[in-house]
Amino acid sequence: MFRHNLLFLNMFLLLVAAAGCMTVGSTPDGSDFWVKGKVGIRDGTESYSARFSWRQNGARYEIGLWGPLGQGRTNLKGDAEYLEILDGEGDLILAGHPETVMNEHLHWSLPLDALPFWMQGRPSPGAEVEDRIRDEAGRVTGFKQLGWEVSYDRYRDYGNGSLPSRITARKPGYRVRLVVSDRQI
Repeated sequence: MFRHNLLFLNMFLLLVAAAGCMTVGSTPDGSDFWVKGKVGIRDGTESYSARFSWRQNGARYEIGLWGPLGQGRTNLKGDAEYLEILDGEGDLILAGHPETVMNEHLHWSLPLDALPFWMQGRPSPGAEVEDRIRDEAGRVTGFKQLGWEVSYDRYRDYGNGSLPSRITARKPGYRVRLVVSDRQI
């Protein structure tokens, strides 16, 4: 169960940070948003799914993950340098540098700095981008960055513009998909 919850965390982080999407009205750099939805992860031949709620405030994030009927609640708190994984009661399960925690317990990691931007439907500004694809409306529908292939196959209008509501990130052996059900400032 613990490995399962960590996989949910990684997938969610990948798609938010940008992982879903970012809320309309948030800062242009993607630093503040709240989003919730469902995440699915395929790790080799195994697949997992969970619900999530993600609040991003500047560099800090708080992510809740849970299974059917609220089972297996796990909370993630941190920033680019430090990650805490807590159980549903708030007890510390694991802590450390995010990439180290993910690599040691999942044997793979997500580019946490890029996830908030990916959630907004755009590549991270600090890394090389390949194969950018746009639709007729000029929205980004896919690109490659940091070893991941990111695609957006569904957008939703939020008044000030449309944002992706389904995000998929792939690299050999892994697939992370986020489906956004709600977002707010």
